[in-house]
Amino acid sequence: MKLSSFQLGALAFSAILAIAYGFYGYDMYGGAPPYVVGTIFKASSIVILGVIALMARSRLLGAGLLFGALGDALLAWRHETFIYGSLAFLIGHLFYIALFLRAGVGDRGVLREPVRIAAMLAVAAAALVSTSLLVPHDSDMFAALGVYTFVLTIMTMTSFTLPTSRWLAMLGAVLFFISDGFVAWNMFHHDPDPTLAFWRSFAGWMIYWAGQAALCLGALGLHKQARAA
Repeated sequence: MKLSSFQLGALAFSAILAIAYGFYGYDMYGGAPPYVVGTIFKASSIVILGVIALMARSRLLGAGLLFGALGDALLAWRHETFIYGSLAFLIGHLFYIALFLRAGVGDRGVLREPVRIAAMLAVAAAALVSTSLLVPHDSDMFAALGVYTFVLTIMTMTSFTLPTSRWLAMLGAVLFFISDGFVAWNMFHHDPDPTLAFWRSFAGWMIYWAGQAALCLGALGLHKQARAA
């Protein structure tokens, strides 16, 4: 779907905000919470993506992105709101899933393409392995994060039901999936080297933003395709 000049400008501004947060957001969490500036800064780039989707009247896509922005805000606000941020992301994934299933190729279409099935199985295997390796089994959040990972995995797998022309949305879902591995890695496996910790955090954040941006661009107009189907 072709973007207007305003939407292209908004996308560029979102990218600038995301890169800026990647470089400077790491230093916004000193002192006592709540971290107001960090919260606003972190959520801003994804809010803009949500606005781009809503301008294109892609309501399910816009809802998914805006719940992602809410998740970012709650993760940044204070440690105690982390689990609520995960819930916001989970709800966002449900909107993505609904959109993908409405516009996808259907069960028969998936079965006719072994590559799609292989991709789904690879994502499911990666979810099991990464959860086992990255999230301590004795963590209080293990069960909750397990449920979240299950929904994230379903979101990624359902993206593979989209028409091939929507490859950018599929890539976005995979990048989102990968970025959540970085979240668990950074959360439960702290790096004593501050430089490595910074770049690990930066990489995870930028992969996440790239995933959301690819979902936004790749899924624009899917609601029209779903109605036509």
